[in-house]
Amino acid sequence: MYDHVIWPLPFDPKTSAIYALNDIDVNAPPQVVWKLLVDAENWSSYFPAEDQVKILTGEQELELGTKYSRVTVGFPMHLIVTEYVPGRRLAWSTLVDDDETGSSAYHGWIITPTDTGCHLLSEETQQGSFFLEELGRKNPGALYRYHQEWVESLARAAKARAPHAVKGDKTMAKTDIEKVLTIFHGISAGDVDVVTQHIDHKRFVQHNPYATDGVEGLTQFINQSPRDQLQLTVVRAFQDGPYVVTQAKGKRSGRNVFFDIFRFEDGLVVEHWAFSAMDAPPNQSGHTQTDGPTEAKRSKDTEKNKSIVREYYETIHVSGDHSKIPHYFHGDLCIRHEPGVLDGVTAFKRDLEELTEHRSIEEIKFVLDRETSFS
Repeated sequence: MYDHVIWPLPFDPKTSAIYALNDIDVNAPPQVVWKLLVDAENWSSYFPAEDQVKILTGEQELELGTKYSRVTVGFPMHLIVTEYVPGRRLAWSTLVDDDETGSSAYHGWIITPTDTGCHLLSEETQQGSFFLEELGRKNPGALYRYHQEWVESLARAAKARAPHAVKGDKTMAKTDIEKVLTIFHGISAGDVDVVTQHIDHKRFVQHNPYATDGVEGLTQFINQSPRDQLQLTVVRAFQDGPYVVTQAKGKRSGRNVFFDIFRFEDGLVVEHWAFSAMDAPPNQSGHTQTDGPTEAKRSKDTEKNKSIVREYYETIHVSGDHSKIPHYFHGDLCIRHEPGVLDGVTAFKRDLEELTEHRSIEEIKFVLDRETSFS
């Protein structure tokens, strides 16, 4: 059995107007097929119909979050990469330019290693009156035929390039963040091989109380969990030295917001911590636990900023010196994502003082430790 696309709810084939599945066995390693897929601006080198592709966000090839445009059979479109598991899974969502009906599409690719190379699967669903008219009524079966030509052309190109591929390259993930994203997507797919390829099989320490140490414990956790309890979408991921920290959304054991910390040594994960919380409606200022910026840009002041944050936490939250709060903010500017609160330094200081009014610092630490239990 081969894996299939993980469909976002609006794009499920069961509720879509148009659906096409195409697959093919490819006599080439997965990394060769992957390179041809993510090199979007050069798709026309093997599939001439895709000769108007332009990456809009500056990447050299497709990555998670990449935005790009293409003109397919005469129709201009804008797309964004929504799933990215190097060497295994790629997907993007599509909106047609100047289409007032809001018609959309979702196209995913799955690469599965085989004894002779790999198996390539393409699935796409389309929704809305534009696609229903152009492909459903005017050109029935056109999506399937177009994708069949695409997968066959890609397979031929990959086979031609296979003799020049580097042997033994099992993964295309380069950075530690990409490796962590690969782990998450492998968990969502229930694919233990994908999950564990970037984990140290001998030294892995697990702090999730629902899974025991080692790859065996993680494997058991995945195999025993219902598939719908494994679907997590990473909202943001940051790296600091050997640590990668992620925030994700999903549904597991009554919790909906998840924080994970991964520690790397020699390019592999050797330790993992997890924390989860229940989601909540937007707070009084309209913010949720997961909205806001999702990327951070390193600058010459990064180390200085980290030192300020560390000093702030030790002064305000550990030592409990609330008089110093204004020293760490610009005026009253403080965007807050906690449930039920208001933005602003004044509101933050008031809430913190109410919390600590009848409790010692040691009691607060105890409460926080209990409320942030790992799961």
